[in-house]
Amino acid sequence: MINELGWKKIKFLGHNPDEMLEGYVFTVDGKNLEFDSFQPLGWYDIDFEALLNSVTFDECPPVACCSCGDIGCDSVRALVEPGLKPRTMSWTIFHFNTCGDADTARKNNLGKYTFSDEQYLQAIKSLAKAVEEERHG
Repeated sequence: MINELGWKKIKFLGHNPDEMLEGYVFTVDGKNLEFDSFQPLGWYDIDFEALLNSVTFDECPPVACCSCGDIGCDSVRALVEPGLKPRTMSWTIFHFNTCGDADTARKNNLGKYTFSDEQYLQAIKSLAKAVEEERHG
């Protein structure tokens, strides 16, 4: 099955009850990729190079970060690699806990998605453009 990758910019509740933040949420097949106790990514958390080229656990980009807001603390990450079918990309989503142990990360596999490489690249470029506008706007 080929999935469709997208993203949304959403508002969410911060640490304080009256603190509203904005962040980016990836979508798969139109549904938000949301995980308990994790928050959307800020523009400064998005690693575009890794979203295009990470093929080892050490290079995996975050797709959601710990609610404390520190991307190095704890995160949900995606192993990005060429798919099994030609012209596809795949994400293996896993919880990367604070110890950073790849064996633990593999045990916490949260799902796998396959995207058309053309559609995937279009979604990443669209997000990159939005982030660039936010940074300079």
